[in-house]
Amino acid sequence: MSIRVKSVSFEDYQNTQVTAKCANFLQSAEMSKLQEGQDNIEKVEALVFEREGLRVGQTIVVYKKSLRIFKKALLLHGPLLNYHSLDSLTELLEALILYLRKKNIATLSIHPYLTNLIRNEKLENIEVDKASDVLKVFETLGFEHSLDSEQSLVVNQMFVKPIENFASSDEILAAFSPSLKRDLKKFTALNVKIEELDEHQLDQFYDILSRTAERKGFSVHPLVYFQNLKKCFGKSAKFMLAYLDCPAYLVYLDENIQSFEAKIQALKEGPQKKRTKGQIADAEDQLRSYYKRLEQFKSYQIKTDKLPLSAYLFMNYGPEIVSFYGGNDEAYLNFGGAVLLHWEMIKYAKSKAKKRFNFYGTIETEAASSGKGNFNFKRQFGGQLETLVGSFDKSLNPFYDIFKKTLGKD
Repeated sequence: MSIRVKSVSFEDYQNTQVTAKCANFLQSAEMSKLQEGQDNIEKVEALVFEREGLRVGQTIVVYKKSLRIFKKALLLHGPLLNYHSLDSLTELLEALILYLRKKNIATLSIHPYLTNLIRNEKLENIEVDKASDVLKVFETLGFEHSLDSEQSLVVNQMFVKPIENFASSDEILAAFSPSLKRDLKKFTALNVKIEELDEHQLDQFYDILSRTAERKGFSVHPLVYFQNLKKCFGKSAKFMLAYLDCPAYLVYLDENIQSFEAKIQALKEGPQKKRTKGQIADAEDQLRSYYKRLEQFKSYQIKTDKLPLSAYLFMNYGPEIVSFYGGNDEAYLNFGGAVLLHWEMIKYAKSKAKKRFNFYGTIETEAASSGKGNFNFKRQFGGQLETLVGSFDKSLNPFYDIFKKTLGKD
């Protein structure tokens, strides 16, 4: 019996949206409700694919205008199905194409949440062409394949840390590099704290995000988008803030200053051995360092007890925690807010029995050799760089191609 395509309510769709191996929050009923209110989207529809009354797949379809007079269907990180069953995939795609043609959709764009290439932290290949059979199915059906290196529409490369084989978060910590373990200990000692923001505090998240976007040259949604996202996803959307506990930090500095002053005094008054001079010099260097930090902190002229450092939105969905959006106050990078935030959420992911922690969209791999870029930041936690299979586009209306050529559009 052939596959049947059926439009269902978001509530019906939600009942089975996390059952597929490729489940992700972009293909969720919650995200659909959020997308419905966006200006550039005409409609969002939940579809299920059934054979003999059994659900064999499902997808969220976003409909937009294209070339002013045509309609385009987008499957962002969908559809949700078993990609290992190639016969079903062919049949499902054919049924989807027929369904969309009946709705007068001119062009279809599919972006599966399916990994094709896995590389390690050194960008060495681990697994290549994992989805080559799937790619052939799409090409046989007349889809054009591409991979957007700018990730302008949807993420197609992400850094992922598998955590299911670790017995505990302590075991994850033990496997970190010595330098990362030192940083985590240092930033914790500085009294950097983590808290979750509620729906009335999202302006704190947005302030850091928007300034980061301006600094790095990327665009972000308005604040209301994130407020609506929180309403749609509820507790699954975790807006997290890293901040410096200012009074505690000042106590930390004062204690260390007093400690090294006392140590220097004791060394000078004690027996003068061969190594005493070197010990005094080392202690004086440390003391100068703490005085310098104190002067630097005073120059910030902080008027509150909390100094915001970093803010990120993490999505708790299906088998993973995803670092979706976020940023840092550039002036306070030395406090390591982002490092502690991500470690806190890796521990949270483990406590919730997640299979992996997903750092999500990852670029700037070329900058990693010089110790810069978001890939360099992410790879310190260990994991793998996954490149998805890419985008598949197919024209469903011959007049669309003619019109596109007339306008000189690629």
